[in-house]
Amino acid sequence: MPVDDPIPARKRSLQAELELMKGEVEQVEHRRSSSSSSSKTETVSYRPTYRAVLARKGYLVRQTLGTGSYSKVKFARSFDHDREKVAVKIVDKGKAPKDFQQRFLPREVAIWPRLKHPHIIQNLEIFEDNRRLYMILEYAENGDVLRYIQRSGAVSENRAGYWTRQIGDAVRYLHEINITHRDLKLENLLLDPENNIKICDFGFVKEETSQELSRTYCGSKSYAAPEILKGQPYDTRKADIWAIGVILYILVTGKMPFDESKGNRGVLEEQRNLNFPWQKFKKPVSEECQSLILWMFRYDYNDRPDIYGLLHHSWLAENCSAPPLECPKREVSTGHVTRKSSRPTPVSTQTTDSQ
Repeated sequence: MPVDDPIPARKRSLQAELELMKGEVEQVEHRRSSSSSSSKTETVSYRPTYRAVLARKGYLVRQTLGTGSYSKVKFARSFDHDREKVAVKIVDKGKAPKDFQQRFLPREVAIWPRLKHPHIIQNLEIFEDNRRLYMILEYAENGDVLRYIQRSGAVSENRAGYWTRQIGDAVRYLHEINITHRDLKLENLLLDPENNIKICDFGFVKEETSQELSRTYCGSKSYAAPEILKGQPYDTRKADIWAIGVILYILVTGKMPFDESKGNRGVLEEQRNLNFPWQKFKKPVSEECQSLILWMFRYDYNDRPDIYGLLHHSWLAENCSAPPLECPKREVSTGHVTRKSSRPTPVSTQTTDSQ
């Protein structure tokens, strides 16, 4: 008796599950009414679930990859598309703040699909229904760099330099087309199967139409430059550079550079002094690497390098070759490098404008 090839059998099983998922519904409302004491009527309304909406587009939703206060990212199997595996970012418009929906989400939707760079996650497709917006994204199967650091601790300078160059090249591409990310952090750096960097999440992206400084105080406080914490107008490009400095510091030390628990005033004092315990880290940090970090941490943004200065620094030139693949398995203590939320919050409570 012939035996079915297990691969086609598995695919047929998934396709059957996909067809079944297309009919999944959820209850919208349940009304009860009575015209007299003896007669009662019930009205129940239903709508397709997000899984059904995606199934009808050829995507079979699987496990959750990440969650936020009004969005989540799911892994999905893809049918009738070029990619077998994708990530799906689902934004709940009923929960998302109006300010986000009116200002930030339209920018992300307009800009992200246009970006084409080997170290930026591709936004493959966007569609929406009455309640949700869906982004079909390139899937980076090795997770984010935060989780990598939480498992392995500080990485070698070779690995840190390799990743920093990849981040820098993607940021160079963005800056050359007048776009700034404004939320660079470990959680927004994903890893492909070869552990190459892929920048994601363009919720705070800005397309510069003028040379005016920005006054929108957004992003994550731990990665925010001093001018942002002080509520001053800022150069978004130099703010991206500061964030790369925070990323590099974490990569080579396994620690956060500034203690967010001290509040804005305490963090600003630490940012001004830059008294880092270089000699106390488990892995030594070379003087050249220290000099690059301190250059990106210049308190006055005019004194920080631009992206070209960063990419031409001698330390990056010495640490740009591909390191051996690493698959960290163990959990280690990494100080206060922690995961708090996949959705960043404004770093200032001041009123923001359209910049």
